[in-house]
Amino acid sequence: MLEDVSIDALQAAMRGLSARQQAISQDIANVDTPFYRAHSVAFEASLAGALEAGRNPLTVEPTTTVSTAPGGLNGNNVDITAETTQSVDTELAFQLALRAAGDRFGLYRTAIAGS
Repeated sequence: MLEDVSIDALQAAMRGLSARQQAISQDIANVDTPFYRAHSVAFEASLAGALEAGRNPLTVEPTTTVSTAPGGLNGNNVDITAETTQSVDTELAFQLALRAAGDRFGLYRTAIAGS
């Protein structure tokens, strides 16, 4: 009964969002570190591709890349404004996925209690 691709997709999305938030946190923590390069995490396209192809979404792994954007005087290329904005977006997306998973499990609880 719990073989539900939506739960697996939400879990994969939350794993990717968590990896992104960790990368953002590292970037913000190193905003003043000379020659530090910002990181980005991608998983959405791979997750969508897995779902469209009927593959298990839990096989999707987030990929982290290092930014090639030019750095400032100290060689650091972290844009604190962009990182802060992306952090808020990531947090909101994670909360939405968490809420969707909770709602899905709520449906299971209702179905079980009603039987």
